[in-house]
Amino acid sequence: MFYLIGIGLKPGHLTIEANKAIVKCKQVFLDTYTSTYAEGTIEELKKIVGKEIVALDRKGIEEGFSLVLKAAKKSGEDVALLVFGNALSATTHIQLLLDAKKLGVKTIALPGISIFDFVGSTGLDQYRFGRACTIVAPKENYAPESFYDIIESNFNAEMHSFCLLDIDIEKGYKMTVSEALSLLAKIEKKKGKDILQKATLIGLYALGNSKQMVMSGDLEKMQRNSFALFPQSLVIAVALTDKEKEALGDLNG
Repeated sequence: MFYLIGIGLKPGHLTIEANKAIVKCKQVFLDTYTSTYAEGTIEELKKIVGKEIVALDRKGIEEGFSLVLKAAKKSGEDVALLVFGNALSATTHIQLLLDAKKLGVKTIALPGISIFDFVGSTGLDQYRFGRACTIVAPKENYAPESFYDIIESNFNAEMHSFCLLDIDIEKGYKMTVSEALSLLAKIEKKKGKDILQKATLIGLYALGNSKQMVMSGDLEKMQRNSFALFPQSLVIAVALTDKEKEALGDLNG
């Protein structure tokens, strides 16, 4: 059996069901490249489950995990891959489930508490959100802008945009709200757009952490602010309803 298990945003988010599944497994692996805890450590998680946890980088997940699945098929032993947040949020993990089924390995996916479950912390109506996107930092010979197109499409449809921010755990890089807005501003200037000037900008800092922060403001204010709370994310909101304005102010004042 292959268990794909979401472990939430901190050790205390682990569900009873997930804990029981982990304890049953002969081998337990952790995806360390797609995200990280907002609070707490893997050592704390190890104490909760009483198991050794093997960290896997991008190569270990995308290229090496098929070997784990084949070994599980041959031995009949249970194995688990732990994923921060909700294990079913990324296409990479969906592909692992498909790979396992092709190999004849039975699968069970256990969702976990996700950053999407905390968007309500803003006070915004969750039914007014459009498609989510990830703002990716430009690299040599690679500078995607498709995330801006998603934001623009949502804005034109009068829908809020929830933006995850780029993370590279192997290089110790976590994008900040300020960096994300600077990048969006450059793209917007090139495109001749003005969404950032019209929108309500909301920075989300370490959602799920006991010290989480939600701050809103105009572009200048949000680019100026910097907080050492990670991971960070961003909401680019269309015109707020009266109830949203009240909730955004009262819940995060």
